[in-house]
Amino acid sequence: MSAVADRLTAVRSDPRKRAAALALGVVLGLAVAQIHWVGFVVGGALVGLASRTLPRALAAGLAFGVLAWLAFVALLASHGTLGGYLDTGQLLYVSIAIPLVGGVLGSLVRGIV
Repeated sequence: MSAVADRLTAVRSDPRKRAAALALGVVLGLAVAQIHWVGFVVGGALVGLASRTLPRALAAGLAFGVLAWLAFVALLASHGTLGGYLDTGQLLYVSIAIPLVGGVLGSLVRGIV
């Protein structure tokens, strides 16, 4: 095994390290998503790599996407523009789908590593 695979195995086997890696992945993914939509894929990949199995990685990627969308909704609510956002129709659906699909797509990296 390579050094990276050994480190990932060590992180996945220790619950504290795994929780820390998941939290770090969420924070980094959300930070990158503030700049570019690829942050959803990055966040999904990071939480997926910290997961023990591929199904758990997919669930973690989906959860990251939901969390990212909820953070966006909270930001809009804090600025008083949530009502207008909810009235946008098809754009609303696209803005929900992008973080969800991006998070799950990124988490597929767990199947490779």
